[in-house]
Amino acid sequence: MQTKLFLTPAEVATELAVSPATVLRLIHRGDLPAILVSERIYRIPSAGFELYKAGKLRVAAPAPVRDVEQQPDLRGDERLPVAPAPARTSR
Repeated sequence: MQTKLFLTPAEVATELAVSPATVLRLIHRGDLPAILVSERIYRIPSAGFELYKAGKLRVAAPAPVRDVEQQPDLRGDERLPVAPAPARTSR
């Protein structure tokens, strides 16, 4: 028998004895790995789910966030590019 590579949130919910909404919360919090298949459809990799159940899943730390400079550092003679104005049509 071949095991499934991906599980639905409903299948994971059944396995964990929780609601599918709880599984989606775990996904959105980043506690449970998932792939966004379409706008509202998630699939959970079986291998990631097994690691989650065993308590061995390592969640990657988010990238450090720093303030973004408002203006780039320009030399004296440099200028920022300016987008061309939209062409006017006469009526």
